[in-house]
Amino acid sequence: MTEHLRLVRRGWWILLLAAVGGAACALLVTGQMPVRYAAAVSLMVDQRGSADPLSQQRVKSYARLVTSRRVLQEVATAERLDPATLDVRSEVVPGTVLLRAIVTDGDPDRAARVANRIGGELSGLIHTLERRTAISVTVIDRATPPANPVSPRPPLNVAAGILLGLVFAYGLLMLRSRLDTTIADSDDLAAATGAPTLGVVGRDRRRPLIVAGGQAEAFRALRTNLRFVGEDGGPRSLLVTSCGPGEGKSTLAINLALAVAGTGRRVALVDADLRRPSVARQLGLETRSMGLTDVLAGSARLAEALQRRPDLDVLPGGPIPADPGELAGSPGMRRVIADLAADHDLVVVDAPPLLPVSDAVVLATACDGVLLVARAGRTRRESLAQAVARLTRVDARLVGGVLNFAPVRPRSPYPEERARTGGFR
Repeated sequence: MTEHLRLVRRGWWILLLAAVGGAACALLVTGQMPVRYAAAVSLMVDQRGSADPLSQQRVKSYARLVTSRRVLQEVATAERLDPATLDVRSEVVPGTVLLRAIVTDGDPDRAARVANRIGGELSGLIHTLERRTAISVTVIDRATPPANPVSPRPPLNVAAGILLGLVFAYGLLMLRSRLDTTIADSDDLAAATGAPTLGVVGRDRRRPLIVAGGQAEAFRALRTNLRFVGEDGGPRSLLVTSCGPGEGKSTLAINLALAVAGTGRRVALVDADLRRPSVARQLGLETRSMGLTDVLAGSARLAEALQRRPDLDVLPGGPIPADPGELAGSPGMRRVIADLAADHDLVVVDAPPLLPVSDAVVLATACDGVLLVARAGRTRRESLAQAVARLTRVDARLVGGVLNFAPVRPRSPYPEERARTGGFR
């Protein structure tokens, strides 16, 4: 049921268009349909001097005579019609000796005339056939010209069109859901990772790529949610990674560090993506100075490599090493993270993607928690399953996920609502 509700919520506009389209098509088809009227004559089968059960047994046989060639030919000749054009059916009233002959025609007067002629012809035919049994068929209710057509029925046709449109649209939504395995919303992300979605971040081109600490509602909400992870106020060292490249993990790590630093807490940001370091460049810091690589190689002390901002301490990646995987799993990396965690309230580690290389898996064991970033409309469920499996194998703690590049929702005028939703859907 939850999956169906999510499909309806996600594709409500498709369902709405399908309903409107179905109604419009139904009206168009209805307008092309010929108008038809139905008139009915009622007859009673009677056998004088005999019990009713005998008459009831014969009623069904007499009903079949209504559409016999002999009756229809006589009626068509009298009305100057082609017998093949007559639309006649018969029915037996259950539990009685009554039968009805129903004629459908585009002319209400002609429908009534044909029905009455059928009643007369049937009565005469049975009198001839049953002359020795004293069985008679009597017209008890003559047909009158109907005032309203039996077809088309606009309300019924429109309702059927809407229903068919909704069924067709829902089928398309189900098919798209089965074929498209990309993450579309926070519910998808939580289901794929088995961890709570701690934030939903969108990319609004009207806003700068790097926002000042505490000013962006989405990162403020993420910052708040992280503080309630666990029982000790959240992790002291947090690894930020993703399944693959291009999902915005580095930008998210920078903005998260700025948002936490905006509350007055001491924050260190480590660029541990030694294959493609980008933190220093995005923050406008010196990119050719010492960095994490130099500290791990022993050519620089940690205090010397740190670039201090008024609100944030940043440890750039430094020169790209020949063996980044070895450095990521070295004891020196663990010491760097531990030393920074001892002097700061939070250490945010920007790590390489999980699936292409093993660096992030090794780094995850050195941090208190892992924040897994997924890009809306790009990251696939199966990729997230593989990433979570890799983290599980090394007993890394996945604290939650963040949906990045989510579609932007119109801004709410209420600050509380913007803080709750992050301004994005």
